[in-house]
Amino acid sequence: MTNRIRITLVTISSLLVLYVFLGGLLGKSDSSPEKTYRDLGVYSEVLNRINLDYVTEPDLKKVTDGAIRGLLEALDPYSTYFTPAEYKAYQEHPDPGPASVGIYLSKRSGYVTVVSVLPGSPAEKAGIRAGDLVDRVEASPTRELSVLQIERLLAGAPDTTVKVFVVREARGEPEPISLTRTLPNYPPVVAKLLEDGDGYLRVSTFEKGKARQIAAKIKELQSNGAHKIILDLRNCAGGDVQEAIDTASLFLGKGLITYLSGQRYPRQDITAHATDGVCDLPLAVLINQSTAGPAELVASAVWATSAAKWSACAALAWESFRN
Repeated sequence: MTNRIRITLVTISSLLVLYVFLGGLLGKSDSSPEKTYRDLGVYSEVLNRINLDYVTEPDLKKVTDGAIRGLLEALDPYSTYFTPAEYKAYQEHPDPGPASVGIYLSKRSGYVTVVSVLPGSPAEKAGIRAGDLVDRVEASPTRELSVLQIERLLAGAPDTTVKVFVVREARGEPEPISLTRTLPNYPPVVAKLLEDGDGYLRVSTFEKGKARQIAAKIKELQSNGAHKIILDLRNCAGGDVQEAIDTASLFLGKGLITYLSGQRYPRQDITAHATDGVCDLPLAVLINQSTAGPAELVASAVWATSAAKWSACAALAWESFRN
């Protein structure tokens, strides 16, 4: 390794160390300065080993981009880093197109996983299922991309194609699948009265207007004599957060649904708002590992409120017992 390469590597790495160090000191974190220094010591040791022992001269640009990307992806699956070229392309084309293939994704430990698939979408018709791994999109390995970047690659103009390489549970090698992008066709709310008198609601997504559909179906089930509501949110992953808040308000009427909070963002409570008619029937919510996003917000809000009610009832019963 030449002296010039070594000096450049040390300079770039030092800037990264300074960035992490200042973030640890200035950010509102539970990490103490002593712990920050210990972590930097590990980083310095790894840097020293690379500097002295790596077999070939490293690609400094690739190493630096990878280090920054790893820093951000360690936060959550959606934080991302754009190189200057990627950011320029994003500015020139902020909207990749209205069509999609109907896949909802997440990323953990570098692996991109299919969380859910939109019913009737090109992905479902091609046999892609929740739990499959997306190895590549066209020639781009997904390990080097954030969820946002992958979603942009999958979106585009209607009737255009995109090739994805999918790893299924029963196969070890990525399987190439060509998908034709289409405009999303979101399934309507399914409502039916079961034989035992339970009202069943199946919600696949929470796109704009879905809360109004759910409210109308609830009224329809109530008028038909439903004495309990079963809200099926299994495999429901996409949609709009406001629709989730409006849907939770249909069942809660009042109380906390969720809140926003951040290091430099004061807590903002989001509470249930008044609706034309709050459903006070007993409610059961069905979820699975593919319940995510807005659907997860609805399920957790209902569960938290129910848990609080049960706690209050238990406390009242205990107090009555003591007296």
